[in-house]
Amino acid sequence: MDYLYANLIFFICVTPIIGTIVAKVVICLAENDISPISVSSCCDGCHDRLSLAERIPLISYILTKGKCKFCGELRAPIYFFAEVSSLLVFITIFYKFENPILSQLILFYSLGLFLIGLAIFDILTKRLPDIATLPFLIIGLSQSYWLYNIQFLDSLFGVITGGAVTATVAVAFSKLKGRTGVGWGDVKLIGAFGAWIGWQALPLFILLSSVSGILFIVFKSRVTKRININQQIPFGPFLCASGWLIWLQTIT
Repeated sequence: MDYLYANLIFFICVTPIIGTIVAKVVICLAENDISPISVSSCCDGCHDRLSLAERIPLISYILTKGKCKFCGELRAPIYFFAEVSSLLVFITIFYKFENPILSQLILFYSLGLFLIGLAIFDILTKRLPDIATLPFLIIGLSQSYWLYNIQFLDSLFGVITGGAVTATVAVAFSKLKGRTGVGWGDVKLIGAFGAWIGWQALPLFILLSSVSGILFIVFKSRVTKRININQQIPFGPFLCASGWLIWLQTIT
């Protein structure tokens, strides 16, 4: 038991650092930056080198309120988002499985990191690339053979139903409003999650994603004191978070 708690404390300390690395990698991909990746040792604004205290995940951002003493900005908020998400993913896995074996931990945590990266990419670029969503869909179809959590036909029907319904909504909205409501990247991601969670969980998945997105818009409007009903927000992060939580519930 002491060994378990020691590992838990260790990973709680390390997972935010892993989140920082994921954020840095995705930022480089989003900006088409092929330079060697360094883990945020400099301020993103003025590029002055940060002190060791300013590079501590989570704590430094909270204590400094994201402010660099030179230019007024410490780090992009996306790093903080990645660090918190990485930690929450790990805690969720331990909460769900209590004492997961190493293979479970690596598999589930890796999937969580992938979804964090996908959400960050959507936040930065407002798109979900096929190179990420389509393999995610294929692996989702294959998982029934590995995990036995859902039937293959339920997974396949989840892809068809999720993709068809949201594609219909996307086309109808575009025809009626003359603008994009649901992006095609979102359609593919919903279809991919249909493979992971099965068609039965799709209504809950879409409802949870939509409600969380609406709550975010309300919260943002309260903070900024501005309301823009036509404002487009990346839907990917809400799909990833909702799909991750629902998928975990399918694992026994």
